[in-house]
Amino acid sequence: MSGQSEEKIYKIGQAAKLVGLKSYVLRFWEGEFEQLEPIRTASGQRLYNDSHIELISRIKTLLHDEGLTIEGARKRLDSPEHDFKERVQAASLAPEVVSRLPLFSAESGSGGHEKQILKEIHIELQELKKLLS
Repeated sequence: MSGQSEEKIYKIGQAAKLVGLKSYVLRFWEGEFEQLEPIRTASGQRLYNDSHIELISRIKTLLHDEGLTIEGARKRLDSPEHDFKERVQAASLAPEVVSRLPLFSAESGSGGHEKQILKEIHIELQELKKLLS
C-alpha cells in the first residue's frame, strides 16, 4: 500500500442510490445548484466524491424534509449562518447522552457550586440551540 487514502468516487447511479434519489434528480439539481458540480470524464460521465454526496444529502434535506423551494435552498446553502447552524446541529447531543457525561452525572467529583454553574451553562446552550433551529 502506498499509505495514501484514495478518495471514493461514485457514478451517478451509485450516488443517487446512496442518497435515495433518482439519477435524473441529480442531473436536474446540477443545473439548479452551482455548488453541485460533479467531476466529468472525457466521455462526459458524471462522477461524485464524498463531498458531493454530503452536499446532495444536504440539498435533499432542505428540499424534502424542510420543505424549502429550490431558491430557498440555494439561499440557505449560500448563507454563512447556515454553516454555523450545521456545526451546532452536528455537535449536539441527545439529553440522555449528556446526562451520562462526567460533567453532568451524579458521580462527578466536582464541587456543588461548579456543578450548578455547568448545569446553568448547559441550559443556556440548549436555549440557544432552540433559537437557532
